[in-house]
Amino acid sequence: MKRAVGLLALVALVSASLVFVSASGAPGRYKKQGDSCVWDEKDSGPDQCQPAVEGRFKKDGDKCVWAAGDKGPDQCSPTGRWKQEGDRCVWAPGDAGPNQCNPRKPK
Repeated sequence: MKRAVGLLALVALVSASLVFVSASGAPGRYKKQGDSCVWDEKDSGPDQCQPAVEGRFKKDGDKCVWAAGDKGPDQCSPTGRWKQEGDRCVWAPGDAGPNQCNPRKPK
């Protein structure tokens, strides 16, 4: 019986901790800077905007890849451009020319 009560208390403590962590959220927020919506990991408070496309370019070995949904500054500059496809802004790796849209533009 003592073991069951102890286990139940442990489960309750872990659950309460998870609720607190998810309620407090991770540090940082999206901020509006000119025509862009950028992630500022050192700021706090509610987001000022949401980017049209959430993500960033990250190093993956000797490649530079798009990490959809990731936050933070780009870690590299890949070859390619952003293209407008209907109402979406999509990354076209290896494509040349100027960007057709700004993925960091606020929604």
